[in-house]
Amino acid sequence: MTLVLAYLAALAALSAPWLMRQRLGAKPWLETGSALDLPPEPARIPAARLGVTVLLAAIGLLFALLVAAYAMRVPRDAWQILPDPRLLWLTTALLVLASFALHAGRAAAERGGRDALLLWLAAAGTAILGFLVGQALAWRNLLALGAGPASGAGSAFFYLLTALHALHVGGGLVALGAVARRAAGAPGTETARLGVALCALYVDALLGIWLVLFGLLFRTPWSGWIYALCSPA
Repeated sequence: MTLVLAYLAALAALSAPWLMRQRLGAKPWLETGSALDLPPEPARIPAARLGVTVLLAAIGLLFALLVAAYAMRVPRDAWQILPDPRLLWLTTALLVLASFALHAGRAAAERGGRDALLLWLAAAGTAILGFLVGQALAWRNLLALGAGPASGAGSAFFYLLTALHALHVGGGLVALGAVARRAAGAPGTETARLGVALCALYVDALLGIWLVLFGLLFRTPWSGWIYALCSPA
């Protein structure tokens, strides 16, 4: 469970500075002086950003627990049947492209460029859709080779992990469509900029999760590191 503990420690390290800025331990009824001398209120985080951050923290914890369970249940290199590696690298590249396109779209939204923003959002949506199609082809490939969900613990975990990830990616695609529709009308508004930034954050998180799953489920150079992190603490 080292991976889970490391994830929780990272969450604590990232949230501690923000919590300290909120003055949770302050007792304003005991403070003296005029109201003008009181410390300023901490900067407020938009509700949408806070909600997405909490959602991503929960998603990350879910996958950390599942990855740890997989590593403890399925030995490394236990898979004898694997999908076409070229397809897997292609889907990974598509998710990287989606992340890049969303960051470029975020920059376009900051400039208020409507055409450039919509172009980058369309590129990101197409890349995400291509990733999902590639995942479906990988599942079809495995099923044709006789590696169904009931063929062993490794297969069951594979379909569970990749299906959950694809479900979250699909949810991000729906959100991206809503953001694109709003951005088409007012690309330079704060709402449009925040929406694109949150989509980029969401896809970045899912890309990081996918790289961990990719390294865990398939024979990649970093699979040994992931198994080492999943060892009992």
